[in-house]
Amino acid sequence: MDDRREYWWVSYNATVQPAEVGFVGGIPVRFRFIGMEGTIPAASAELIERLPVPPAPVIRPQASEYPAPQPRRRSGSWLWFFGVLLLILVAQCSGQLYDMIK
Repeated sequence: MDDRREYWWVSYNATVQPAEVGFVGGIPVRFRFIGMEGTIPAASAELIERLPVPPAPVIRPQASEYPAPQPRRRSGSWLWFFGVLLLILVAQCSGQLYDMIK
């Protein structure tokens, strides 16, 4: 079944008051007047008009401003080191290697 709560203007004892209305399957079951304790059965009051949905907060709280720092991965650091050394070696010796091949 569909259980939900909505806010309505409700006529009860010749007065109109805002109330939280509990629905079960689309049928009003109980009323709880705003600012009062306890509920009353739906048969003793009359729905007048539905209240608008309350406004959403402009600034929503965020779970965390900054993401948690990730652990450093060092899975390729030696490969980079040897790659840079090889590149320097080739750059330094390329002239001599070219002369030897020629």
